[in-house]
Amino acid sequence: MAQTEAVTWSVYERRLTTYPDFDGMPSIIQTSDGRMWIFWTKKVGNYSIYYTSSPDEGLTWSEETLLTAYSGVNTGVSAFQASDGTVWVFWSSDRTGNYDIYYKSSSDLSVSWSNDTRLTIHSSRDLKPSARQLFNGTIWVVWCSDRSGGYDLYLKTSADNGVSWSDDFRLTTGPELDKSPSIAQMSDGTVWLFWASDITGYYDIYYKVYNGFNWSAPKILTGDNRVDSNPFVLQTLDGKIWVFWSSRELGETATDDVYYTYSSDNGVNWSAKTQFTTDNNDDVWPSAVQASNTRIWVAWTSDRAGQPAGGNWDIYYKTSLVGDLNGDGVVDIIDLSIVGRAFGSFKGEPNYNPAADINLDGIVDVMDLSLVSMNYGAT
Repeated sequence: MAQTEAVTWSVYERRLTTYPDFDGMPSIIQTSDGRMWIFWTKKVGNYSIYYTSSPDEGLTWSEETLLTAYSGVNTGVSAFQASDGTVWVFWSSDRTGNYDIYYKSSSDLSVSWSNDTRLTIHSSRDLKPSARQLFNGTIWVVWCSDRSGGYDLYLKTSADNGVSWSDDFRLTTGPELDKSPSIAQMSDGTVWLFWASDITGYYDIYYKVYNGFNWSAPKILTGDNRVDSNPFVLQTLDGKIWVFWSSRELGETATDDVYYTYSSDNGVNWSAKTQFTTDNNDDVWPSAVQASNTRIWVAWTSDRAGQPAGGNWDIYYKTSLVGDLNGDGVVDIIDLSIVGRAFGSFKGEPNYNPAADINLDGIVDVMDLSLVSMNYGAT
């Protein structure tokens, strides 16, 4: 059963990078000081990891900062902030002659960074890590590797902040190609893993769930006659599980767009897939985060800015409309009145309206009113 749409998006898609070569494969996070951060791969001679941050909801961004300075290719970045405030960044690098997973961290919000640390040591290619810290403090890193002949997914964990790591654990074992993993722990403690696999002959998005003891059997999320790849999963404050991915028709001239779906009941039902980008060029590699003010940010890579020699790819981002309570695409007096009618009510009281409780704290109060007021007039 399909679920109904529950979010509206700004009409504005903002371009973050303007360098006339490759800027792509972003990872977007928010840190505890409220800043938004985007890490990505940039080609300036070599492929390196760069980052920028914004203290003011994207009105201004810091200068692009180089994070890795080694020759060769550094790509496929995944970042998160741990419970102790440390920012961790994982990526893939071929600096030793083949691709391995590396990481570094900052305990002072990028004032200083640790040295690059090599996580995997294998003669095959280890690519596209996805890293998260679980509620118990354990760090999980999932990536894809061709060490078995095809591509499969592997996992390493650390319970002591990277002092030691588990052995590599193989998560998929079939003959098909399994690529581009994305993991997240949900509010009930389960860990969800999404990835792209060509089991059907072309790529679809699959997922499985770890309940603390074992993994569920894989389930297919997309089953259409399209090429679906590069999923990204997150859970929002209202409990919904969201999956963004890139998708295109079969055929050499087809282009990718970013799509999404969500589930309000732990995957029993999923909403009808929604097309997030509509540009005639390629839009790929989505990454998403929900900020503390409940706004959902989605960053992705697009070649829409033109194609000089070698291709011109840039990072774009777009946000949900916080305060658009009636879903008409604008934050206006109607939304203010919805909060006003429910103002002061607690969850469970007759006049409580969950739509007006924007920050989901169980009461409609000045915080919800301010979120509408701050975004008044936004489209």
